[in-house]
Amino acid sequence: MITRLRQHLRRYPGAARLLAVAGLLLIASAAHTGVRSGLTACGPQTAGPGCTATNAGWVVLLVAGVLAAVVGGSGAVWPLPAVWLVVALLTAAQGEVGSSGFLVGALALGTVALGAAVWADVAAARARARRSRRER
Repeated sequence: MITRLRQHLRRYPGAARLLAVAGLLLIASAAHTGVRSGLTACGPQTAGPGCTATNAGWVVLLVAGVLAAVVGGSGAVWPLPAVWLVVALLTAAQGEVGSSGFLVGALALGTVALGAAVWADVAAARARARRSRRER
């Protein structure tokens, strides 16, 4: 289904770019919301704030952002965790952090995801170069 949608978007490159940018903005919003609200340390049995939709709302934003960026993107995946890391750091630097555990986890997983994404993009570029050398 995603492949069919990507093929359809190739006819409209402006729409694909718009979808990719919207995906990156959704990921940025997910990182900001996640750092501000924390993860699930909420409710009367915890020391955290009361549970609201924003405590887990960042997950929906993240999933929607990744899907939009993958469908409309150029094939490079490294910008997704890079945006996550930058926005998480900027939000933490501004002050109010919902959960320091969430922040540490978000930064650690974001760093690992960025390394994996860069590795995947480099491996894909090397594979394309090898295929083009074989075809000559």
